[in-house]
Amino acid sequence: MIRKRLVKVHLWLGLCIGLLWAVQGLTGALLVFHREADRLALPAADPGPIASLDLIVGRASAAAGSRIERISIIERHGDVLSAEYHDRAGEPRSVLLDSASGRIVGRRDLEPNSPASGSFSQWLYLLHQSMLLGEDRDFPTGISGILLFAASLIGIWIAWPRRGAWHSTFAWRRWRSTDQRLYGWHRSVGLAAGLLLIVTVPCGIYLVFAGEVRPVLAKMVPHQLPYRAAPAAQPRASWIEPQSALSIAQARFPGAAFVSIAMPTPVSPVYAVRLRQARESRLWAGVTSVTVNGANGAIADVYDPLNAPLSNRIADLLFSIHNGEIAGLGGRLLVLLAGLSLPMLYAFGVATWWRRRSRRKRKGAAAAQPGTGESSASIREMERSSI
Repeated sequence: MIRKRLVKVHLWLGLCIGLLWAVQGLTGALLVFHREADRLALPAADPGPIASLDLIVGRASAAAGSRIERISIIERHGDVLSAEYHDRAGEPRSVLLDSASGRIVGRRDLEPNSPASGSFSQWLYLLHQSMLLGEDRDFPTGISGILLFAASLIGIWIAWPRRGAWHSTFAWRRWRSTDQRLYGWHRSVGLAAGLLLIVTVPCGIYLVFAGEVRPVLAKMVPHQLPYRAAPAAQPRASWIEPQSALSIAQARFPGAAFVSIAMPTPVSPVYAVRLRQARESRLWAGVTSVTVNGANGAIADVYDPLNAPLSNRIADLLFSIHNGEIAGLGGRLLVLLAGLSLPMLYAFGVATWWRRRSRRKRKGAAAAQPGTGESSASIREMERSSI
């Protein structure tokens, strides 16, 4: 009785939300190597260390015709920087610069309306994160992730073979009919990918709801929350230069690589400098941060992931687990395959359901003539022999 109910729950979750999961899985798979693909699409960078951020900001501001809000690397090597700003219409855009020379190498629309306008990878990212609703509107994606996690657990429980039946579960040569092949592939792919999904999907759910979870977590266990600066009515002319803020941060963590720097504003009059230490779990982005007062250069806050509370260190791991980079190239390939499995599972599942539904409508075609191998009984026999 419980099994039949869970089968129905799994079925209707897949039919109602499966297409969304297929899109999220496909976009997630494509995003696994998007930074390398982005870098290959840009001109070769000039050799050498990163130029002064003062030079970078000056050239980016002149090219953008607007105040630069953030400078960041676009991938681990850091030889191309992204200078983010809002144009006169209030649209978020970026100028891409060679980090060694400050040479302009490209431009991007950070919220492209289509894959053909602006950055294709950025469009994919917004589709994966928030279904193109905007970076701050990812709540539906989080709910979808919770339902996907539940469907994955149910699917694994339903499909788990009994003792000694694992070989027959993946014996694809024995699947003679179309029904058996559809069900067999849905089941075997679901078992293999489901074990990955129940690890990676909860990490994505946390990333969506981190802003709501972290304050609750801090009340329960030791947990360092992100720093929030108090507004200050100070003129921008009195703020220290970006390179000075970076130097102060790097003096606190010698040898750490530059990742990004957010410029001060009247609402948050601090430089938020992000660095990457050698032993961090975030292999390219890092989470080491130093908050520098924009007016006097004093360090207002420091986050050291290598010496942070345990809850912070666990939370820092989740992004690396979600995209597979925690296990290097092999882990990223596994996440890519897990993402590709979702459109496959959706296609196999819908096809199986549609064929069964069509037979029921034909009243009696479920017991088709012997030898066709297209009846529901063939699937039930397969299930009994291997579950």
